[in-house]
Amino acid sequence: CGTRLCDEVTGQCICPPHTLKPECVVCEPQTFGCHPLIGCEDCNCSRPGVQELTEPGCDVDSGQCRCKPNIIGRQCDLCAPGYYHYPDCRRCDCHQAGTQASVCDPVTGQCHCKVSPNASMRCLSPWLGSPA
Repeated sequence: CGTRLCDEVTGQCICPPHTLKPECVVCEPQTFGCHPLIGCEDCNCSRPGVQELTEPGCDVDSGQCRCKPNIIGRQCDLCAPGYYHYPDCRRCDCHQAGTQASVCDPVTGQCHCKVSPNASMRCLSPWLGSPA
């Protein structure tokens, strides 16, 4: 069995979880990260965040799911920076020059101004956080 475990009585290989028999060195579909003892992990891709594909799943090494545009995260469960309202990620209505690197709140879309944050502001001035 090489690096795999063997049954003490029969001598047969014991396959780690979520691997394909009989070799047990390749992950089952929709799993990733084959390890000779631990096996493979489920992709657990977020259904609303992944692209509609004929073959669902993730990268067999990294586990990265295939995300829709403007969606990020290994499981495609977050809006990309500058977007909010997962899974229907919308562009933040903020002035780029006046915002922090995070641009806006990923849930509410409220702009993250460099100074003087205010719910009604779009960060029009990089220094003053001018209201929209």
